[in-house]
Amino acid sequence: MTSRYTDYNNWAWLYNETMGPEYSRPQLDFLSKHFLPQIPTGGHILDLCCGTGQLIGPLLSAGYQVTGLDGSEDMLNYAKQNSPNASYLAEDARTFNLPNQFAGVFSTSASLNHIMSLADLSKVFTRVYAALCPDGLFAFDLNHPTQLERWWRSQPTEGEISRHYAWMITPHYDSQLSQGNFTVTIYQDTRKRASYTLLQSLRQRLYRFLSHPRFIGLRLRLLQNLSKLEPKWEKKNLVYPVKGHNLSDVRNALYEAGFDDVVLTTIDGSSDIDSNHSAHFIAKKDIRKSAYKEER
Repeated sequence: MTSRYTDYNNWAWLYNETMGPEYSRPQLDFLSKHFLPQIPTGGHILDLCCGTGQLIGPLLSAGYQVTGLDGSEDMLNYAKQNSPNASYLAEDARTFNLPNQFAGVFSTSASLNHIMSLADLSKVFTRVYAALCPDGLFAFDLNHPTQLERWWRSQPTEGEISRHYAWMITPHYDSQLSQGNFTVTIYQDTRKRASYTLLQSLRQRLYRFLSHPRFIGLRLRLLQNLSKLEPKWEKKNLVYPVKGHNLSDVRNALYEAGFDDVVLTTIDGSSDIDSNHSAHFIAKKDIRKSAYKEER
């Protein structure tokens, strides 16, 4: 795989421990309400850019066949551990070729914001359209420019401190370029030790205290200065670029790929896409257009 995907390997273990499980819960609720009711029982579903695969297990348990596709080998390795009964492919979302295999395809947690041009996003849509069976459904979400401009302000937005590691996310967005990135700062204690000193034990109690959601502000301030408290913990910054795609352009690209009945909604089911919500798209592969393309 290219460095575009191997860069995500460095994040895989942390994502599997933290953001993967957390982000999957609301996304599963959305899929259960707006996507799965239109997928036949036992239907084959593609989790596109599946990451560490936290959504795959519940879908298998519900009786669906699931394939997970991702460009990061390490992400896929964790997905295989989490849900070994699914199928997995290490492929690029822009170039994979699985014609007429799936009743539904979904991509969650703003994974497609990592596609950095509308031309490449259109390639993804074309590959998804080809992979769907007639009347198949495609669902995905994006962080959009209005939302990104409001919330991605070069300040830490979330993070945690545990016994042996800590992490923090700092998002940046340039509205003039409609591009941004988020920095994942990871602190890790790689030392092997049998016991803690009194001072170390007190710090651990402080970290547990600050883990409560109400102390997010204090926790983020501490994370910004954690190297002073834990100078022997290894620190690394991982930077991932994103694109703020214009929603009208995205809708048009879906139509150009052949999709019909494109619905735009929030995760709560509202048609009002404001700066507080990501945009969720639901698009259908029109059986009539599909038959027309095959005839030609």
